[in-house]
Amino acid sequence: MRRLSACLPACLLLAALLPTAHAVSPPSTRDSGDAAHLFGYWPKPGQRAAFDEGYRRHLAWHRQAADPLVWYGWYVSDGKRAGMFVDGSFGAPFAAFDQRIDPAGDGADAGRNVTPFVEPAFRASYRLRRDLSSGFPLERWQPSPRLLVTRYVVRPGARAAFERAVRIARAALPADAPAHSWYEPVTGDAPGYLHLVALGGWQDHDRGDAGLDALLAGSPDPQAEDAAAALAAAVLSADTETWEYRADLSLIPDH
Repeated sequence: MRRLSACLPACLLLAALLPTAHAVSPPSTRDSGDAAHLFGYWPKPGQRAAFDEGYRRHLAWHRQAADPLVWYGWYVSDGKRAGMFVDGSFGAPFAAFDQRIDPAGDGADAGRNVTPFVEPAFRASYRLRRDLSSGFPLERWQPSPRLLVTRYVVRPGARAAFERAVRIARAALPADAPAHSWYEPVTGDAPGYLHLVALGGWQDHDRGDAGLDALLAGSPDPQAEDAAAALAAAVLSADTETWEYRADLSLIPDH
């Protein structure tokens, strides 16, 4: 009895601490890696409102499941794909997607709340190129109200020339320029690049053209002219559009 009585205070303390240990949040994935996964969907005719509501319910499932990944939502507002919904997860290591929270439950919930209202458009994975970028707001869970998005397809063997042009253009950015983030595809158009410029609104276009050609034309670098000529030869195609951020269709973890 003496042994039990002596143990009782310590045992009660341990029991009180155990729930706290189990309640510890998983490590944050904020800016912990360079993976970027994007998914595009066309809302079915007349189903956009139903999709929005269903997608909000699906995000609630992710939050309840304590998903550590960030999920952003955008609508493409102009360009060839205007009206498309794009969601994406940024800033985690690729390995984090081998350890997804309840993939079967995720798929089942999406099947109830999302897929009935959309047609899949694309699925692509990218790697952030920090060495080419001037900032990484999406990896830091700081989305801008808008994104100017350009997809480049580059000739095989022309990556070095393209990246040289990007580096010269980055050096020509004004000190107050919005963040320019560069990604290369892991799947999809390869070789190629995805260029995201973080914008606050239309007023940011008054700063001037944020494209590579314009930045190279205004660069004081003596190699800028040659880089511009090499860029023209390197690029097979380039397509630009604007994405409008939807905070109500996004999930940013609490930690």
